[in-house]
Amino acid sequence: MVYLPFDMVLLKILTRLNARSIDRYKCVCRQWRDGLSSFEFLLHHSTYVENYLDYLRDEGFYVVNEYYVEFWPPEQLQKYDFLDQN
Repeated sequence: MVYLPFDMVLLKILTRLNARSIDRYKCVCRQWRDGLSSFEFLLHHSTYVENYLDYLRDEGFYVVNEYYVEFWPPEQLQKYDFLDQN
C-alpha cells in the first residue's frame, strides 16, 4: 500500500474541492478538521479558486456561481460592461 502524507493530500488534492465538500470532509476526523480549517489551507484554496476562475474567464466562460458556468464568446462578453469583473 502506498502512503501519502496528509500535508500532500491536503494541499495538492483537497484544495481543488468546492466549499461544500470541504465542509463535509471536516467531519472525517480531527486531523482533517484541523487541516481544513488551518490558515495555510485556506490561503492555498482561495488562491486556487481565484486562479481557476480567472482561467475560465480568459477562456470565454461567464461564471455565475460555483455550480453554474456558461460559455460566452469573448466578443459577446465585451458588449456587456456589467459582466466585466476586472
